[in-house]
Amino acid sequence: MKIICKKEDLLLGVNTVQRAVSSKSTLPILQSIKMRTENNYLWFEATDLEIGIRCQIPVNVMEEGQVVIPAKLFSEIVRKLPDTEIKIESQDSNINIYYYSSDFVINGYDPEEYPEISDISSSENIEIPATIFKSMIKQTIIACAVEETRPVFTGILLQIEGENINLVSTDTHRLAHSQSVIPGNQKEFKGIIPSKTMQEIYRLLQDDDILYISYNNNRVILKFGSVQIITRLIEGQFPNYKQVIPQTCGTKLLINTKKFLDTVERASLLSRDNYLKTNTVRFNIENSAININQFSETGKINEKIDIDQDGEDVTIAFNAKYIIDVLKVVETENILMESSGSFSPCIFRPEDDDNYLCLVLPLRS
Repeated sequence: MKIICKKEDLLLGVNTVQRAVSSKSTLPILQSIKMRTENNYLWFEATDLEIGIRCQIPVNVMEEGQVVIPAKLFSEIVRKLPDTEIKIESQDSNINIYYYSSDFVINGYDPEEYPEISDISSSENIEIPATIFKSMIKQTIIACAVEETRPVFTGILLQIEGENINLVSTDTHRLAHSQSVIPGNQKEFKGIIPSKTMQEIYRLLQDDDILYISYNNNRVILKFGSVQIITRLIEGQFPNYKQVIPQTCGTKLLINTKKFLDTVERASLLSRDNYLKTNTVRFNIENSAININQFSETGKINEKIDIDQDGEDVTIAFNAKYIIDVLKVVETENILMESSGSFSPCIFRPEDDDNYLCLVLPLRS
């Protein structure tokens, strides 16, 4: 392989794929990036065997070829290269990087031993505007489980039925559901996509991109701009989320989102509960106000927020992190909070927007 390229293009390629490099594997080749030429492009590829990311950058190809080199070392070198024309040549499994009158050599691995990131053969292709999908990911990824004891909860359910698209996530303590419309779509898809994949899509998608989704039984490929992300679908049955969403409530509150967020964040500083081992915040809702009285060994706080209240008074406790997470993704000035009692699931929705909700289970304290 022999190419001439710009530092900024190399950096773009490295930054795009390096999050798919395995951080757990002890196999050096899985801690590497594959580079290969095709026409006048250089393809970067990385995989941890669960997610694969490919990206192409324009280069001047003088000789075709492919190499596999350590991701971390190559990334650090590229960042420290001067802003000048870069020439890269491969020799056996190694590469020479030329700039000015200097020469940097990196020892690599046999490209034939690198896992192949194969394409998906499917005529189905669903198109989604990036702005829609990014917003839906932001709203739902907060409720994905971190522990992998039950894999279906570590991903986001993507359900497409004609023009209707739904993203749903739950860690069994909370559930987030976002829905939107894909004008003109007639295709269908249903699968659980790992949260890591969704994080990478959110990171790499540009607002003016169009996301193209192709799939087969257990894998999906997502293409946008110069990027391709290939991922396995999580096996298992996602719970029937519609059954757990309350259809009625005894108390409905309209609260200023920013005031609510600021107050809960302040209260959470003093809300460490030594018994429950969770960051608990307690709301006493009465007379069109939320009263938060927190105390701990380090101090106490008393705050009151005026609200619009419709229905019964209620006292209710939550994991503060769950409330903060949902308040940060709601972009409307006010948020609706619907409760049916101290120990019943509570629903949070943006004001005048039925396309998103987050269900949070109270704490029994």
